[in-house]
Amino acid sequence: MVTLYQPHLLSQLLCAMLILPYAGKIFADIHGAASVTSNYVGRGYSKSNDQFSYQANIDYEHKTGGYLGASMATVDFGDKGFANATRFEVTPYLGWSFSLSEDWRLDTQWSHYIYDGDIYGISSDYNEFYLFLHYRDIISLAASFSEDYYDRGHPAGLFEMTGRYPITDFLEFSGSAGYTRTRKSIDYDYFYWNAGFTGFYKFLTLDLRYADAITTASSHSHGDADYTSYYPEVLPATLFFSVAIGF
Repeated sequence: MVTLYQPHLLSQLLCAMLILPYAGKIFADIHGAASVTSNYVGRGYSKSNDQFSYQANIDYEHKTGGYLGASMATVDFGDKGFANATRFEVTPYLGWSFSLSEDWRLDTQWSHYIYDGDIYGISSDYNEFYLFLHYRDIISLAASFSEDYYDRGHPAGLFEMTGRYPITDFLEFSGSAGYTRTRKSIDYDYFYWNAGFTGFYKFLTLDLRYADAITTASSHSHGDADYTSYYPEVLPATLFFSVAIGF
């Protein structure tokens, strides 16, 4: 099953980690994780202003293929000069996984991004709809659509491909490349990519990753921006790491 990129809150998560393994034995598979990353990188820009982000995720998967969950992350969009700047991103999601054959699987997913404050002075909650196609656990293709990206009054789209190669039972190489159509919403269209190594040991996961992004089109110049819109800076070449513990 595929869920969104990761995320967050520790006191509730610790309680859930104590309780949910027992509930999972009765009802279905319940999974959770807590993580910290040196940079919350998303689609060609940083959601943590190139700082550390603390994240958590929990989800429930039914044997029929349906699943639901929520993730949480600390964020910083570089707008501290604005009142009520958001500091948390909460993302409930709901989806269904279909087995097409022994090797192929299709996932559909709806997610809703919720922020505890504003981004550049504007409420920015939004929906996103995903379609994933997986070949074994080797290649994944993803497409997503938001009818009102960051609540800026314009739609946006994403296309992404991810590949994974197991080196040993405890080490994996993986990489992703994607393209976003977000110019009308947040000023830029992006091409972005990342590559890195992930190590596994029992419930612990370590990830070291290199990422970069290139602007392909822009609607505005920052000199003309009124800063009530969200204009994230293009991600420079960045090396970051993540540590996660889960069940």
